[in-house]
Amino acid sequence: MEIVSLAQRQLDQATALSQAENWPHRLQDWQMLMTLSQGRAALRDGVVIGTALRTDYGPDVSLLNMIIVQRSERGQRIGYKLMSSLMDEVSGRELRLVATKAGIPLYEKLGFESEGEIFQCQGEIASVGLPDEEINPAKPDDTHAIIELDSRFLAADRRALVQWLAKHARLAVARGAQGEILGYAALRRFGKGHVIGPIQANSQRQAQNLVCYLAASLAEQFVRIDMDDGLGLMPWLGDLGLKCVDTVTRMRKNPQTNPRPAFGLCSQALG
Repeated sequence: MEIVSLAQRQLDQATALSQAENWPHRLQDWQMLMTLSQGRAALRDGVVIGTALRTDYGPDVSLLNMIIVQRSERGQRIGYKLMSSLMDEVSGRELRLVATKAGIPLYEKLGFESEGEIFQCQGEIASVGLPDEEINPAKPDDTHAIIELDSRFLAADRRALVQWLAKHARLAVARGAQGEILGYAALRRFGKGHVIGPIQANSQRQAQNLVCYLAASLAEQFVRIDMDDGLGLMPWLGDLGLKCVDTVTRMRKNPQTNPRPAFGLCSQALG
């Protein structure tokens, strides 16, 4: 077994590995992650048997994600070696990840501590009403302001992610009286249908209005929203047909920042 850099030509195998775990990622979703991340692959006889990615958000924060080991290869410290290969390059940074129940023991051994739950809400969304405050499509010259807002909420510099979303997703913004951006959300294709996220808002009402705006044309289509616990949005999402189907755990190592809980993650991989 050897650990190597994950190459674009290996993403078909990486996709098959994630789908074997019933993860919804398409090849296009892996390609999106790789434009923003560095990856490692565990190979046996040239075949991908494990993966791990690291997404760097500015100089201080990194996310570890897409940590998968083929079931028949588990118990050989492959996941530990994949993660260590990525973590050793960013010693001293704050490290974040979202953990399945099966992954928590490994991450705890690596020094991560649990900080809260994330709810995975999804389903065929019902028809939604119009927002009760003005929500607008983001304009190209809004991107810088969205980056700044996102950085304040997440306590991390996700400019590369926001710039990708500005090109490939549909962005909506809530504005203040002077035209300043107070909240934003993104809609894009992902997995079985669409994902709405990030959703960065100052209130539950504002988050609901952003969702309503983006979901207005998606009635009876599959939609997913991943959100932090404690924000009170889940009953409303349930009424729209987006039921909680799973929970995962947010974890950190070397915490140095104070990110705010999110009404919607971009994805479990990207926070």
